[in-house]
Amino acid sequence: MEKREYMLLALSHINRVGRTVLRAARKLDEAVDFSRCSVQDIQKMLAVSSKVAEKIRMEFSLKDAVSRVQRWQAEGIGLLTQCSSEYPALLREIPDPPEVLYIIGNKTLLHQPSFAIIGTRKPTAYGKTVARQMARELAERGVTIVSGMARGIDGEAHRGALAGGGSTIAVLGCGVNIVYPPENRALAMEIRQKGLIVSEYPPGMEPQRGFFPERNRIISGLSQGVLVVEAASRSGSLITADLAIDQGRDVFAIPGSIHSPKSAGSHWLIQQGAKLTQTIQDILNEYPMLVSGVNKSVACTDDHGLLSLTPEEEIVLAAVGWEAVSYEEILCRTSFSSSYLHYLLLSLQVKQQVIQLPGPAFVRIKNRNDV
Repeated sequence: MEKREYMLLALSHINRVGRTVLRAARKLDEAVDFSRCSVQDIQKMLAVSSKVAEKIRMEFSLKDAVSRVQRWQAEGIGLLTQCSSEYPALLREIPDPPEVLYIIGNKTLLHQPSFAIIGTRKPTAYGKTVARQMARELAERGVTIVSGMARGIDGEAHRGALAGGGSTIAVLGCGVNIVYPPENRALAMEIRQKGLIVSEYPPGMEPQRGFFPERNRIISGLSQGVLVVEAASRSGSLITADLAIDQGRDVFAIPGSIHSPKSAGSHWLIQQGAKLTQTIQDILNEYPMLVSGVNKSVACTDDHGLLSLTPEEEIVLAAVGWEAVSYEEILCRTSFSSSYLHYLLLSLQVKQQVIQLPGPAFVRIKNRNDV
């Protein structure tokens, strides 16, 4: 890290110093030790009140900043500022980019093709299934999935990306070493190992209500586009969608039941111009350069590139249909034994033709082979 970055870090840990002040400091011709400056000079350089300038003069410490960095590095926590060449270029473009980013994991993901998947914290089974499917299929094609590691759709998006053998970035509304919600502890550990955790809040900072709307601008800012899976009419996901539009990002939305309040926000977005999305091809069509290549081991295909199913699998697939069907109902609709049906359903899941829901129940997955 260079002196200017330590300067920004030292400033960022002073109460009442926000992004506006940090931005002014970053634009100075050189790094400044504000502890050695007069109140009047600090006022002039940073355009702050005399009270804030005095606070900066008294609390500014480059020595403490160096100590923090060394301690965080020992814990596997990295730091990027806008002075760094490693700061993500896409995020730098937004109207109000974070001046400091704390990270754990693979920071090269900040420069890979990425797409955000977000939605309600209380999704339906349909919403969970779609979020995981979309994330998995995009991840299999080399797209990094960005979300907020919240309950519901966010968590399913991260899990889908990891299940697809791909990468994911979690943007937190707390410090990168804080797990919130606590039930996502195992997910957080897996993302640290296989993906990246990002926050503009310093390590150890507990989540606060106001942090989550702020972090949403980073989720969309790191992404080429944003997919809303399920969102109520007054959902935080709509805030992210608005931010995405302000940032010049594309917004996509998954349609749901007209009777489901969980899809009301998604339908409103579609009415406002968001692209109605049924398969990942609806997304990929907008970004010819987004995909780095398809994982050829994803599913067995025939000479025409279509999924190769056995006659028995075709029968079971026809019995499942596009609405959730219980295992017992599928058993009644086919003539297979229970053990063989279990095998066929497992094979169809591997070939990404059906998904198992709680119950157990099964539902078909719409993919590029379904017209």
